[in-house]
Amino acid sequence: MAIMVALAIRRFNMPYTIALVIAGLVLGLMSRFDDLFSIELSGILSAEVILFLILPPLLFDGASKLSFHSFKRNWRLTILLAVPAVIISMFSIGLIIWVLIWQGDPEMFLFALLLGAVLAPTDPVSVLALFKECGAPHQLSTIVEGESLFNDGTGVVLFQVMAALVAASLMGDSSSLGSTLLEGALKFVQMVVIGSVVGAAIAFAANTALVWTRNHLLEVTITVAVAFGSFLLAEHFHGSGVIAVVVAGMMVGNIGKLQAMTPQARVGLDHFWEMVAFLMNSVLFLLIGFEMMERIEPSGDALLMILVAILAATIARLSIYPMCEIVTRWSPDSDIPKPWRHVIFWGGLRGSIPLALMLILLDQWILHPDAELAANLPSGVYDEMLLMAFSVVLFTLLVQGMTITPLMKKLGVGQDADGNTEKFEIAVATLMSSGAALLELQRMKEMGLAPVEQLDEAIASEKSRIDESRELLEELKSDESFKDRMQGRLDARLLAIRQRAVDDAERQGLISEHISLELRWKLDTDLTLLLEEAGLLGEVPLPQAIEG
Repeated sequence: MAIMVALAIRRFNMPYTIALVIAGLVLGLMSRFDDLFSIELSGILSAEVILFLILPPLLFDGASKLSFHSFKRNWRLTILLAVPAVIISMFSIGLIIWVLIWQGDPEMFLFALLLGAVLAPTDPVSVLALFKECGAPHQLSTIVEGESLFNDGTGVVLFQVMAALVAASLMGDSSSLGSTLLEGALKFVQMVVIGSVVGAAIAFAANTALVWTRNHLLEVTITVAVAFGSFLLAEHFHGSGVIAVVVAGMMVGNIGKLQAMTPQARVGLDHFWEMVAFLMNSVLFLLIGFEMMERIEPSGDALLMILVAILAATIARLSIYPMCEIVTRWSPDSDIPKPWRHVIFWGGLRGSIPLALMLILLDQWILHPDAELAANLPSGVYDEMLLMAFSVVLFTLLVQGMTITPLMKKLGVGQDADGNTEKFEIAVATLMSSGAALLELQRMKEMGLAPVEQLDEAIASEKSRIDESRELLEELKSDESFKDRMQGRLDARLLAIRQRAVDDAERQGLISEHISLELRWKLDTDLTLLLEEAGLLGEVPLPQAIEG
């Protein structure tokens, strides 16, 4: 089914993951007509399957490709979006639902916060799969990937803490709200610390093992053990398996892969995990759509619950704007363009994580509940939470997911509408690569390292590519609508040269660190203002600040 969907949408401007959700919804609808169709997929997508089978490799794939340099450049915003913003979102969603749906009933307050924890984090599976297809700028993609990877860990930990508090309340624990929340905060810190330590320890052991072997098959196998082993070990010690995988993935991807792996293993590693991620995404999103249609049942207040849940999740997501502003004021070098902020806001999709967390509650509250817990569980509370959670997931995947690409184009973020930016970059890349190849071929010809006729043929081929690229550049230079964009690229390149000159002057002791930082900050600010006035932010790549 996933292969059929992928082939069917190849000519349509629709993200593959969104198409899979729609196909799953259709399958779920068809399964309701037992007389006509025999489709039985219920129970395949259990919480254990998502958390222990699907999620670890997807998290490892994303974390291993998140470079330390990119993370260091955006660490302030990543941390703010991954921890404070998720906590704020949890309370915002919980309070809105508590007041509007449960009319401020004190007994429902912890249930509301629990639902807030379910819906607070963005889903790395959804975000990473979608942004690869949208042509997002590298830095923007890094911000969203970093946020989604880390806030997923925060969200799962918050859920586990709130679920434990709800269970304790149902079992007769009469602690005050203040002490209950303090206990939750301490447990949150414990899970984060244990998960981080376990992930770092597993990664250290894996990187050491990678140094000891030159077998590329064994090296790739070690990464599989890291992805699943770090998750399971952290969960065994009551830590966060998600955070363990993210920490381990970043350490293996940035240290072990670059310093210890053989070239064959590096190539094989990327291909292997891309294939695993594609297969997992295909199965996951198809079954998400099916489970949504299978489990949600309409009720009298269903429409109100759906609207309130979507409204609460949307309002809570607004927290990204003050976080971006804080980072901009905190560190002007980390300024986040306003169009990017809109994309980050609208790109806050939910997918597999809320579904997995609700399935965990299904197991604990409905399928295998404690007798005392089941006796004190408010009637219908799980069905109401399930309806609201799935409604938000469906809205973000279909509405936000289907409109994120047009929004990026409207804001000038990502691939330009006329394709000229892509043509320009391809021409530049061809000129540089073919030019380097041509110099090497001419050197080989002078040294007599290969038959002359073969070298002449290869030289003619490279010259032909260079001529085609030059013709394309001349065509683009005559395009009036593209001249402003080329000017922006020229300014960006000049800025990079000036930044390097300032950095070299500081290293040689000609200027102080204070003056160097001030000059580089002014260069960055001037270019950002120029590109913002020309409406080119997000399209013209900004040079990375040079670090000492």
